[in-house]
Amino acid sequence: MKMRKVSQENINEQFTSIALKNHLLPIKVTRFFQQKVDEEIAVLGHNSGPLHRMVYPSSERINVRDGQEVADFVQDKTNMPFSDNSKAQSEFIIQKYKDRVLFLPTSNCAANCQYCFRQEILAENSEKQKITVAEQLMILDRYIDAHFSVTEIILSGGDPMTLSLPDLKLILNHLTKKEQLDSVRIHTKTLTYSPSVFKSVEKLKLLAHPKIRLVFHIAHPYEICDEVEKTIQRIQSYGIKCYNQFPLLRNINDHSTLLIQHLKRLDELNIRNLSIFIPEPVYYSTAFRIPMKRIFRIMDELNWNSPSWVNATRFSLDSPKGKVRREDFKYYDEAKNMVVFEREGQEVRYPDLPESFDIPGELTTLLWKH
Repeated sequence: MKMRKVSQENINEQFTSIALKNHLLPIKVTRFFQQKVDEEIAVLGHNSGPLHRMVYPSSERINVRDGQEVADFVQDKTNMPFSDNSKAQSEFIIQKYKDRVLFLPTSNCAANCQYCFRQEILAENSEKQKITVAEQLMILDRYIDAHFSVTEIILSGGDPMTLSLPDLKLILNHLTKKEQLDSVRIHTKTLTYSPSVFKSVEKLKLLAHPKIRLVFHIAHPYEICDEVEKTIQRIQSYGIKCYNQFPLLRNINDHSTLLIQHLKRLDELNIRNLSIFIPEPVYYSTAFRIPMKRIFRIMDELNWNSPSWVNATRFSLDSPKGKVRREDFKYYDEAKNMVVFEREGQEVRYPDLPESFDIPGELTTLLWKH
C-alpha cells in the first residue's frame, strides 16, 4: 500500500497544534534565511535538505520519538536561583557553574531553530508577564554582587542581539564596568538569520569592548553566504572577538566531511569554533539525535582526516551536572541503553538514541551545492 505524501503545509499545521500544547517554539523564519531554503528546495527538488530542517518541522520530528525524551534534560529550571530571597525564581538567571552565570534577557529570536534544546523555557517565558530589561539587570546585579566567584556573564536567550539598542547598551555598559567580571559572552544566531542586525555602527562600537566575546551559532557551511561573510568582516573590522559553537544534528551536519569543510571555512574567516554539542534528549528531538557510537565514529574521522587547527574543537554534552566530553565516558549500560559519563566523581547518565532510529544524512543532500 502506498503511503500518502504529506504536504509541508499539513506538517506545519500539525506541528503548530503540537507546539501550542507542548511548549514548543512556533515556526518562525526570516526572509533572509527563507531565500536560502528556497534555493535548496529548487536544487534538491524536495524539502529534506539541511537548511529546511533547521527551521521547518518534518514528519519525522512530529511522529518519531524514542520514549526517553524529557522537558529539561540539563535541568535549567533547577539551576534558576530564587530572586531577592523571595519564593519566585528568576527565569532569566541560570547558574550551573561557580564562575559563570547565564543571563536570558529575552525569549525572542530572529527565527526559531527546530532543534532548539531550550524550547520549553523560551515558550513558557514568552507567555509570562515580562519585567523590563532594566528590572532584570537590577536583579542580576544584586545576584552577581552576592556571588563573588562569578567572573563571566553569558547573554543568551532567546537571542540577545534581537534586543533594542538602548536595552543592549544598558546591559553591556553596566556589565563591562563591573570589575568582578572578566568576560561578557554574547551568544547569537542573528548573523545567519538576520545579518542586518549588525549594520548599526553604534552597536558594533558597543560590542568592541575588550571584555566582550561574540559567539555565533553557525551549524552548516551554507549558512555563510556573501552577505554573511561581509557582515563578519564588518564585525571584525571593529576588533570584536568572534567565536562559534553548534550542535551535531542528524540530517543537517552529521558527516565528518561536512564538519571538516565547515570548520575550515570558519577558520578562514578568523572565527574560532569552541564546541560541537551532542543533542540533548528533550521533547520532540529524536529527529535530530545520533547514537553515541556513531558520534564517536564521526569524532574519530574528524580527528584522522583534518589538521589540529580543525580538530581541536571540543565535542561536549551538556548535562544536569555540567558539560562532559569523550574522555569522561565510562561505559555503556546496554540493558537500559544508557551512556554513562563521570564528572567530578558523579555519574552522568545519557539516554542514547537506539540505533534503529538512526538514518544518517546522505552527503549528496547535506552538501547539495557540490
